Amino acid sequence: MRPAELERLTVAEAADRYVELVRARTLTGALSASTAEVYARDVATLVELAGAGVVLDDLTGQDVDAVLLAFARKPDGRRSRAGSEGGRPAEGGGQSASSQARFRRSISALFKHAALAGWVQINPMTASTVTAKE
Repeated sequence: MRPAELERLTVAEAADRYVELVRARTLTGALSASTAEVYARDVATLVELAGAGVVLDDLTGQDVDAVLLAFARKPDGRRSRAGSEGGRPAEGGGQSASSQARFRRSISALFKHAALAGWVQINPMTASTVTAKE
């Protein structure tokens, strides 16, 4: 059942609430602590890329596509630290297809929850067209 009223949260507020919920699910055994931390990291990246002050319900499928593309181009910190001498990024510099798919799943889960909680009227993931090439 959908909430009667929309709660207009910023991306940062929604992320904080969602991460709190995800971490609480580790207490019940529904999620492992490592999975919860991956969700938390991905949601923090969403805040960074979408904009902390943007209202979550204002994001469109196009906005989500822009976030997914920005994530795909974002240097992989693990490879830059472990890469060649001088800490330079490895070839390509962006995220792997599996990291992109994981990020998409993480933010999709946030938006699914947001739709149920009344933070968004329509889940923008349904209008997103960007997928990782696996």
